[in-house]
Amino acid sequence: LFCTELGWWETARVGDLRVTFVPAQHWSRRGLLDGNETLWGGFVIEGTAATVYHSGDTAWFEGFAEIGRRFPGLDAALLPIGAYDPAWFMERQHMNPEQALAAFQALGARTFLAMHWGTFKLTDAPLDEPPRRLEAERLRLGLAPERVRALAVGQTIELDGVVPAVPGAHGDRPLPKPSA
Repeated sequence: LFCTELGWWETARVGDLRVTFVPAQHWSRRGLLDGNETLWGGFVIEGTAATVYHSGDTAWFEGFAEIGRRFPGLDAALLPIGAYDPAWFMERQHMNPEQALAAFQALGARTFLAMHWGTFKLTDAPLDEPPRRLEAERLRLGLAPERVRALAVGQTIELDGVVPAVPGAHGDRPLPKPSA
């Protein structure tokens, strides 16, 4: 096993993949007295068939547009949609669903995959609220449903067609409808 430290915009090869460490907006801590002394970030993973952006834990920041410029044609963007309330405390490290869709648009990615929601009760937001808000914003923006996905636990898709790997298991379950 090996570990390669990267600074922002640096790339390492892992087999056939190119992995680039890209900026994010969060905080870091490895010990009690080292807050914000290491970089936080996400990854752009370029494979032979697709290029995927994994934002890591992040808030909204202007860097999404730069990532999209440096990596045009992203096939998918995995973006966080949870742990955002109360905004006065969380907005510097986490995005709400509306901000996540703004990041998706700034990136210019083809498919949005929601992450960082519904697992742990980290903030004041109800666990099931993020996908409802995501769906409401998707509708408001007029984005096609196959472009914006909040997958069920264990569900997979193929990036070239948004096809569930196990039809009928969870693949046919749509996003929850926004409440009235």
